[in-house]
Amino acid sequence: MFETIGCDVEVFAKDKEGNHVALCGLIGGTKEAPLQIEDLPQGFAVQEDNVSLEYNIPPCNSKNEFVDAINTMKHEIKHILKYLGYTLSFEASASFDKKQLTHPNALIFGCEPDYNAWKLVENEKPYSPDETLRTCGGHIHVGTDIDFVPLIQAMDLYIGVPSVLLDTSPSSLIRKQLYGKAGAMRPKSYGGEYRVTSNYWMFDPNIVAWIYNQTKRLCSERPIKFTEKQAKDIQTCINTNNSDMAKTLIGHFGIHMP
Repeated sequence: MFETIGCDVEVFAKDKEGNHVALCGLIGGTKEAPLQIEDLPQGFAVQEDNVSLEYNIPPCNSKNEFVDAINTMKHEIKHILKYLGYTLSFEASASFDKKQLTHPNALIFGCEPDYNAWKLVENEKPYSPDETLRTCGGHIHVGTDIDFVPLIQAMDLYIGVPSVLLDTSPSSLIRKQLYGKAGAMRPKSYGGEYRVTSNYWMFDPNIVAWIYNQTKRLCSERPIKFTEKQAKDIQTCINTNNSDMAKTLIGHFGIHMP
């Protein structure tokens, strides 16, 4: 049964010249102790994640609540960055000047592993020959008591596959080389975390609403039993950003687009 939806989203900042800047030591908050936003309900929080700002929202029970929460945090982080003299970046990956990566936190990456819902194994830690490359995800947290593995597989079809057509920026394609492969997830005590999507969806309220609707629908329906070919096609489509396969899968399953 579907109960709530939340998220953690990572974003970069740019200076006045349009260069990406590291936010290490400037935001506050950690994964263990996020910094609560003053004058907002509990759960609206920010933290430093490597060079990026990561924000959280409280678990939401309705589409309007989810959209409003994302809009609220967009306003807050723009205000925080403006105070620092920076602006919000729309990129899902960026190579930083090495001068921006001297802070110890710029070299710390998430230690908690994620898993592959299709192969039921822990994902290997990603590697890039570009040591200055950093990425931003837009992870969806679902509060539910249903089996999360088939839910993640269904989210790959109904969110991950359409995102191949919706999320086409060069920075997102570069991110996919490291993070966001098909089935990426983390189980949680309340349900689980879908880790395939970049931060692209937070910038469009229509897509935010679509994310909510797709997730709620999948939690309320019977688990989808994919054939071996369908499962393979879904994974290949996401992992290779194959737009033709995405269009075929969307048409075959009648997937609603935003």
